[in-house]
Amino acid sequence: MRIWKTATAVTALAAALTGVPAQAAAAPEPGVLGIGRTVFPIRDTGLYSAPGLSTPRSGTAWVGNEVAALCTARDSNGAVMALAINKSGRNGVQWSNTAGYIWQADFSGDMTLLLSCDFNDRFYPRRDAAMYSGPGLSTPRIGTAWFDRQVIGMCRTTDNVGNRMVLSIQVAGQNGVQWAYTAGYIWDVDIQGNTSDLLNCV
Repeated sequence: MRIWKTATAVTALAAALTGVPAQAAAAPEPGVLGIGRTVFPIRDTGLYSAPGLSTPRSGTAWVGNEVAALCTARDSNGAVMALAINKSGRNGVQWSNTAGYIWQADFSGDMTLLLSCDFNDRFYPRRDAAMYSGPGLSTPRIGTAWFDRQVIGMCRTTDNVGNRMVLSIQVAGQNGVQWAYTAGYIWDVDIQGNTSDLLNCV
């Protein structure tokens, strides 16, 4: 995003110096977006709360949505899924920036350069903390981050009332209750340590 803004600024400056009107910039190709890569659904497809097509769905990525793929994790069969943020919401149906794992076959765009989700900062919750599908305490709850278990901190954002929310992965599962690597947003006050060094999610 910063590269595109810089290119636009340079074009405008050149036009001002030469007196030649600037031409409309070409639409950028799918590429780097925030902390991940831009991908696009080729069909309406699920966002899953954990890496696996049999895990609970956290939302939907609709054709035409812009999705940021962040990192990869493997399901129980060894298939690669990508943790992603669907930047588009749908009024009355789904919050913008809903997070979940996506199946790569349902998306166009290059995900080969994504790193494993394990290569990120780790924290502990202060208490058993709720995990939400979107960045807000009123979005659907998708899981729990238990106080004595590590969570991976992916990125941070703020909700519509200014609360910092951290997109996190609860590494350990709980048999019969929650899948390992369940992902969701955690309210920052429920996390031990400083999350200010995390990159912005959006």
